Amino acid sequence: MDFFEECLKNNSMRTNNKQTVAKILTVALLVATIFRIGGVANAAVATSMKDTMDRLKATTASVNHIVSLTVPSGGIPNTQTLTLTYPSFTAFAGSPTVTCGGGGTATATAGSTNVLTITGSGAGCDTSGGAVTLTAFTGTNPAAGTYVVTLAGSAGITGTFAVVIVSDDQVSITASIDPSITFNIGSQAAATACDGTFAGNGGTVALGTLTTGAVTSSDASSVFHICSRVTTNAGSGAVVTVKSLNAALKSTAVGTDTIASSSATLVAGTSGYGLCAGSAGGDSGKDATTPVGGTPAATSPFNGSCTNAAHAVGGLTTGAQSIWSVPTATQNAFFRMYVKAAISGTVPAHSDYADTLTFVATGTF
Repeated sequence: MDFFEECLKNNSMRTNNKQTVAKILTVALLVATIFRIGGVANAAVATSMKDTMDRLKATTASVNHIVSLTVPSGGIPNTQTLTLTYPSFTAFAGSPTVTCGGGGTATATAGSTNVLTITGSGAGCDTSGGAVTLTAFTGTNPAAGTYVVTLAGSAGITGTFAVVIVSDDQVSITASIDPSITFNIGSQAAATACDGTFAGNGGTVALGTLTTGAVTSSDASSVFHICSRVTTNAGSGAVVTVKSLNAALKSTAVGTDTIASSSATLVAGTSGYGLCAGSAGGDSGKDATTPVGGTPAATSPFNGSCTNAAHAVGGLTTGAQSIWSVPTATQNAFFRMYVKAAISGTVPAHSDYADTLTFVATGTF
């Protein structure tokens, strides 16, 4: 009987020992499982990671970077670090600025190697999670390829993102513009404004019957004026010249009978003939709808006081004379010009006094 009792006792102890070991193994497995599951749940992985660079061309130096990423809860605590390792990049430099979008502060360094380091300061950077931005640093690009940037550091934040480097990142654009110039010159009715829309060419200014009692002038008593307009892309602008066939009003029948042209202020009763560039407001300028480029200016001797009632004229010659010009390219620049004549009581009577004015616009490209 003692023998059987001893056997039963030993069997019971072995069973208890097995159960105890089993319980220990079960608890250990449960703890390991809890830690494994907890490790996945608490993984400190950054998101929304990117680096915006201003050049992607291979081997380009002093390339500006703007790094942004969202850190998980916990952020970058005080004195803890987040490092970014750029394989093959070199010459990181500058004084990087760290912006903690979710609050807090941090500093950063960009050594001459390929590693950037962000260090939390004060209360830490984005300890509740948030967007971290790193700016104001440069680096030298490696050879063309795709490079994976790795996040690490004592703050426990991990992650990776990619940047691409290409052999060339620029496209050259070329274009050409042909030189151009347009010119309109012609007579225009006195009641019509001379401006940048003028489109006439040629014509006649009929002075009518000249008398000793008045100066006959464009824009007075319905006498036409001359309107001119220039558009050019010539870099040094354009010059408008005038050349007189006779340098006078000359009788066709009796060629020796003339009203000579000279620079003067015409007065009634004294012979004279000439041309002037209008000096009143609105007599010159650029088209109001396209006021681009150089502003026209009258040239001596045609730049005196010149309106339908002010009679300072320039003397006309048989050679080309500048009457107005623009210093640069211009669009729809215009000038009104007045023809004026006066006679004394001794000028021979004829009905065929005439002259022909030739105007030329020349651009300097």
